[in-house]
Amino acid sequence: MGLLSEMQIKAAKPGPKEFFLNDGDNLFLRVRNSGKAWIYRYEKDGKTIKLGLGPYPAVTLAQARAKAYEASSLRAGGQDLKEVRRQREEQERVAALNTFELLARAWVASARKDRQWSIGYAGKVIRHLEIHVFPWVGDRPIEKIAPTEIVRCLHRIKERGNLETAQRVREAVQHVYQHAVDVGALEPSRNFVNKNTGGLPAPRSRHYAAITDPAQLGQLLRDIRDYNGAFITRCALRLAPVIFQRPGQLRLAEWEDIHLNDELWRCPPEKMKLREWQKRDSRTPAHLVPLPRQAMEILRDLHPLTGPAGPIFRSMSRRSEKSRYISDNTINAALRTMGYDTKEQITGHGFRATARTMIREYLGWEPDVIERHLAHVSDEELGGSYDRTTFLAQRKTMVQEWADFLDNLEAGKVPPQGDNVLRFVRPPNQSVRHA
Repeated sequence: MGLLSEMQIKAAKPGPKEFFLNDGDNLFLRVRNSGKAWIYRYEKDGKTIKLGLGPYPAVTLAQARAKAYEASSLRAGGQDLKEVRRQREEQERVAALNTFELLARAWVASARKDRQWSIGYAGKVIRHLEIHVFPWVGDRPIEKIAPTEIVRCLHRIKERGNLETAQRVREAVQHVYQHAVDVGALEPSRNFVNKNTGGLPAPRSRHYAAITDPAQLGQLLRDIRDYNGAFITRCALRLAPVIFQRPGQLRLAEWEDIHLNDELWRCPPEKMKLREWQKRDSRTPAHLVPLPRQAMEILRDLHPLTGPAGPIFRSMSRRSEKSRYISDNTINAALRTMGYDTKEQITGHGFRATARTMIREYLGWEPDVIERHLAHVSDEELGGSYDRTTFLAQRKTMVQEWADFLDNLEAGKVPPQGDNVLRFVRPPNQSVRHA
């Protein structure tokens, strides 16, 4: 059979069954109702192998012959055509995902699934990269990025005085490069990012700013009492040191979770600092927060304004569903308005450290009870699996004592230096103070 002509190809009409027109050298035009396509057909180990070369007329006759010639040359060299195609498809897949930004977004998506990242945390990681890295190297193939380009990105952050952010960005970039290696977009020898990249010092452990001096705490409480900002914000400020829960947990509180008659807040798992799977697990219990008399008074003051349902600390400036609550910066912004340095003096999260320290030092409660109120798990071996103690009765007494202690500090009644109840009589073998 001679070579096919363009006229023959165009004239071929589909019939009841598909059929093939032979162009020679194992190249065929397959004709069927769905259209025409080029096939390279050959025998291997007694079986007929068909390799698609593309549809006609998208692939012209000349292009099909060139592809068939290449396939014959590869076979003559002993190569497996199926394996060659598989490798090329993998290379094309990698090539489509080899820019730094695409790889970074793929890594974050993978980490969200594998590491159970929350939406909020994943958003923060990608936002750091969007601000500090993508504008300079985001659209570049990762294997083409020079080490000095990454270093300059890190130094820009450091020179603005944001060393901690630079350290976090470096860690994220390090993970992106490792992800590129894992998916085959980068040769392992080209992965130059490590904990020393950029010459940044190792991350420092930095605690939230907190007040642990009774006199200073008393002054802060008086400043909160006299705060002349939004009423809802002042209520959040007043409540934060009394119940010392996480700021995110507090701002997302809803009236449906408050049991006024029981003086109890049942905080659902989805609003706690937990892994995503724990938040979704129906067996994860709510965190029980007993409410002292002072907290109940604050809530009753708020109830006519934001109750009886929905957010307790409702945003009064926005109406969208995503911003029904006060922002996560509201409490810190109010503290700064009152003249407090939220990096060095006190932050919204620091009220937890304040309470943890002073309840232990001045009221004499044992760590187990305080830690459970903070929603921390037991430090005992396997405690997270087997220790499900809530110490609810003890904590109810503890938070009332703490709220009364805060009232005394606000009134200027500061205990003398070194005066605390730990030296008072207590059975030596009693590990937990009971109500």
